Amino acid sequence: MKKILILEDEMSIRDFIVFNFKRAGYEVFEAGTGNEALNVFSENSDIQLAVLDVMLPDIDGFEVCRKLRAQNKTMGIIMLSAKDLDEDVLSGFISGADDYVKKPVSASVLVAKVDALYRRISVVSQPAVQPEPAKQPSQVFVLDEKKRTATKNGQPLDLTPNEYHILKYFIEHPDVVITRDDILQAVWGYNFNGDADIVNVNITRLRKKIEDKPSKPDFLQTSWGKGYIWKTKDQ
Repeated sequence: MKKILILEDEMSIRDFIVFNFKRAGYEVFEAGTGNEALNVFSENSDIQLAVLDVMLPDIDGFEVCRKLRAQNKTMGIIMLSAKDLDEDVLSGFISGADDYVKKPVSASVLVAKVDALYRRISVVSQPAVQPEPAKQPSQVFVLDEKKRTATKNGQPLDLTPNEYHILKYFIEHPDVVITRDDILQAVWGYNFNGDADIVNVNITRLRKKIEDKPSKPDFLQTSWGKGYIWKTKDQ
């Protein structure tokens, strides 16, 4: 059964969210504070998904997200908040969230978003269908499509599922301009209706992990006014 952690300090809202996820077939774990959520996760480390409120009576949801992400690179995390300023949304993505949903949101939309996220993260644990090593034009970066892992010059890269899929997409499309919409469709899916800034945040995080000098990238370069381009001339 799919397991989800719901962190919401307002009891009436939490009860409503929990009811709808149980009805959708999820095993639900509840928490009303950030520390309680971390304790619940430490006792149930096989939880695959989390919906985190931002404004809490103790540590905020961003901090909870960072700590969950540090413990589990592959779990799906959605921030849920009435705070909708650009800096709040970016803080959610920088903390490691996969999506940021602004309150109020209907239960059906929230469940649909979590369902879509679950399908996306489930790919990480499933064997790839007929992997084709010959499609890897990179000599520096090598992808293991069964394990969904990557190495650079033989050294493992610590990537989240989204970062892995972005890297894979670029390596498979070298020396052509890739737009943000291209990345959104390839990684998050055609039905994604969250903030497109999630692409920029993930690109920034990915560069820090794969580039020797992230501010002057050799591989994942910006094509100003157009998008990004994966350069192979030095490989």
